[in-house]
Amino acid sequence: MQEDLHRELKFAVICTGILDPILWIVSLFLAGFRIDVLFGLILGSSGMILNLFLLRRTILHAVRSGKTKDWTGYLLRCLVASVAIMISLLSEDVNTLTVVLPFLYPKLIFGVFYKFK
Repeated sequence: MQEDLHRELKFAVICTGILDPILWIVSLFLAGFRIDVLFGLILGSSGMILNLFLLRRTILHAVRSGKTKDWTGYLLRCLVASVAIMISLLSEDVNTLTVVLPFLYPKLIFGVFYKFK
């Protein structure tokens, strides 16, 4: 199980490394060069990867301990997403939309992956 979760996390990181440049290139065509879009993608992707890492840790802890509920892990993941979005809202140098979009990547990545698997 641990290897499967590690493999999925690695796959998500690789796909994020592909999706971020695609999204940035699309934004170049739509809005021109904007550094806030790039900073937003970096912040959002970092938060999303940290979120997936914490989810992996929570799942492994639940399997080992037999606990079905882990509020600490859930609240920590919510905190990560909230802090990333809060930073983008408070900073003019970070685009909020491009912070939120990477948090949707796992649904896209694993939805498409398992659809065609």
